Amino acid sequence: MKTPSLTRRLIWILTLAAVVLWLLAALLAANTLRMRLNDAFDGGLKETAERILSLAADSLHDEPGERPEHDGGREIPMLDDGGGGEYIVYQVRASDGTILLRSHDAPTAAFAVPLAAGFADAGPWRVYTVGDPTGLIYTQVAEANVHRAESLWSSVLALFWPIALLVPLSALGIFAAVRTGLRPVRQFSVRIGEQHAANLSAVSDDGLPAELQPIARAVNGLIDRVSAALEAERSFASNSAHELRTPIAGSLAQTQRLIAELGESPARDRALQIEASLRRLEHLSEKLLQLSRAEAGLGAVAAPVDLLPALKVVVEDFGRRLPPERLTFAVAPDADLRAPMDVDAFGIAVRNLLENARLYGDAAEPISVTASSGQIEIRNGGPAVSAEKLATLKRRFVRGSSQAQGAGLGLAIVESLVRQAGGQLDLLSPLPDRSDGFLARIVLPPIIGTTPAPGPRRER
Repeated sequence: MKTPSLTRRLIWILTLAAVVLWLLAALLAANTLRMRLNDAFDGGLKETAERILSLAADSLHDEPGERPEHDGGREIPMLDDGGGGEYIVYQVRASDGTILLRSHDAPTAAFAVPLAAGFADAGPWRVYTVGDPTGLIYTQVAEANVHRAESLWSSVLALFWPIALLVPLSALGIFAAVRTGLRPVRQFSVRIGEQHAANLSAVSDDGLPAELQPIARAVNGLIDRVSAALEAERSFASNSAHELRTPIAGSLAQTQRLIAELGESPARDRALQIEASLRRLEHLSEKLLQLSRAEAGLGAVAAPVDLLPALKVVVEDFGRRLPPERLTFAVAPDADLRAPMDVDAFGIAVRNLLENARLYGDAAEPISVTASSGQIEIRNGGPAVSAEKLATLKRRFVRGSSQAQGAGLGLAIVESLVRQAGGQLDLLSPLPDRSDGFLARIVLPPIIGTTPAPGPRRER
């Protein structure tokens, strides 16, 4: 599931809120415009009717007794229609309703409104009626409602068209404002992300706004508590390992002397069991000491170091305790193992992988160590490890085989040291092109200027 973005959410909310507010403002403006347009059109009808009434009254008084030639009244022709019709028409009517005069586009039938001063609606017309003081002549000026609607819609569209342009512009402005406003949050998030087990310094609160200062104080308080807990754990593991080494070594020496004195006595077997238990305890204390050093951030150094000499020393030293045919070592001609990793940490990592191969591998098959540009591979035979088990082997106190006498800490130590240097530990089982076996690969972080090596050469 994709993690929701606070920036995207704020941009959507603010943009939608701005669009809704603009639409509401435009609707209110459109309603106000409708009322103002109706008032303006009604005022125009009233003024037109009053002017036509005075002209019509003078014309009819100059021609007393003249009646219209037909029921539709005398039509006043248009001087220039301009290619379109009249949107304001009028009728001059007698008090009995007879049409005396009408404009060119006025209907021949009288408007269906009473001859009373004021506004009225007659079907598709908005009509204003006004009469002369004698009450003998009335003028009715009408405007088509469709003309008013067209005028209103053209004005409303003029209000809404800018919104279509302002919406993307406002979205860009909101995006820029939100990104700028949330920049301290992103910077603070990056600072927190830089913290890890080897870097538990306080997170800087420089440049943080007042709203984020309590969060910074809470995070730094949590880091202090975690740092204290980790330091207590490291100190306990390290001190315990150091304190146990001397009494374990003394007990082991006494037990070995006791075994020699017992000879073939029946108690010799119990003494041998005690010796084996003490050796396991000695091995566990050594692993705990390595783990405490790994968690203290031993793995990384500032500048790249050539690790190939250290690899050769560790492999040769480990091979002295094995039969000659049990260990093979191959180095590519131009192998480059430079990496920002501490030499001692690298030695601890390789030795743990070799011990892991000796403990859990098939004693009848050799342990193969191969060094190429940027990586070291250690292979051993033995039953294949299931994918589910393989995924858990880097955890503490997890062993691949319950019969082996390991502590379950070796791969966890290697993983911690290699990760601190920026590399990674890959575990594969079965071996490529085989149905069994186990491969542990240390992949060192790349160094600019290195080139891959051609093939390996074998060393003994």
